[in-house]
Amino acid sequence: AGSAPAPSQVGGHCKNVPTLEYGFLVQIMKYAEQRIPTLNEYCVVCDEQHVFQNGSMLKPAVCTRELCVFSFYTLGVMSGAAEEVATGAEVVDLLVAMCRAALESPRKSIIFEPYPSVVDPNDPKTLAFNPKKKNYERLQKALDSVMSIREMTQGSYLEIKKQMDKLDPLAHPLLQWIISSNRSHIVKLPLSRLKFMHTSHQFLLLSSPPAKEARFRTAKKLYGSTFAFHGSHIENWHSILRNGLVNASYTKLQLHGAAYGKGIYLSPISSISFGYSGMGKGQHRMPSKDELVQRYNRMNTIPQTRSIQSRFLQSRNLNCIALCEVITSKDLQKHGNIWVCPVSDHVCTRFFFVYEDGQVGDANINTQDPKIQKEIMRVIGTQVYTN
Repeated sequence: AGSAPAPSQVGGHCKNVPTLEYGFLVQIMKYAEQRIPTLNEYCVVCDEQHVFQNGSMLKPAVCTRELCVFSFYTLGVMSGAAEEVATGAEVVDLLVAMCRAALESPRKSIIFEPYPSVVDPNDPKTLAFNPKKKNYERLQKALDSVMSIREMTQGSYLEIKKQMDKLDPLAHPLLQWIISSNRSHIVKLPLSRLKFMHTSHQFLLLSSPPAKEARFRTAKKLYGSTFAFHGSHIENWHSILRNGLVNASYTKLQLHGAAYGKGIYLSPISSISFGYSGMGKGQHRMPSKDELVQRYNRMNTIPQTRSIQSRFLQSRNLNCIALCEVITSKDLQKHGNIWVCPVSDHVCTRFFFVYEDGQVGDANINTQDPKIQKEIMRVIGTQVYTN
């Protein structure tokens, strides 16, 4: 079969047609092989590369160009958000809580990224929330309305939407944006969870697109991998879920300093990462292990009487910690129990844990303990690789 002239494969770009040595059908197959693993790097509307600074994430998404945002809303691509609100209430509450923490942070001009792109329901030709014209005050008002309705209403999704529209016309569009802009796969773990983390709020958190996951698995075959914690204040997770876990050393995103060089900071010891998870909003002091143990010992003294539907919205003080899989190559620098990975492709998030009312989990967990490793592998076998 004949074939049209193909562009040269400069740099191996996935949108380039394979070379002329193949027939038409094989070209189609080769093109699909190149394109499918990198689809999330492109806008679902215009098919141009995303303008996100840090590349692609796990879920496909619209880019922030205004024309694409308008199309995204008017074509009804976000109708799936309704289903998520109805079935994943705790995940939605977590996303809203992260958004609130970032918006209320003194560092919001740096860490509240991306800023929402939301079409005005009364005028589809304009953006009510526009990254080029940031209005944090109006955004806060809409978010307050989202939270107050989700605290009060235990009814159906349609009832929640109706109440939000009545209170603030931008509340529901903002909630849709919060859900649909999340570019990570985050779901509540079933009862077969990691018991040693001592929280019922455990989530599977996958954020690597297929191309990164493939590179990770190739490196894993060569060097092996292990697990380590990454602690970051809740105000940072709004961005992390949408831009990925990035190397923030020596950038404006850096908060804690980079005493051990440039890279993503991890630790096999839970107390170290719990310390980092509480550092934010001007709180730059790492709590001691004794303080963390004291907080852990309080864990079961607070009555757990809240309803599942709106748990997170009633707690103003959440601690978050992620459990990551990291490649054990020579690039991984170990400074005692503080590890630094300068290669972002060598770190993949696997699990996410949330603690309410400023509590933390067991401060004595060591991911290198064979019993702990066995438990992680038991849960990861039933969760990560089946997802």
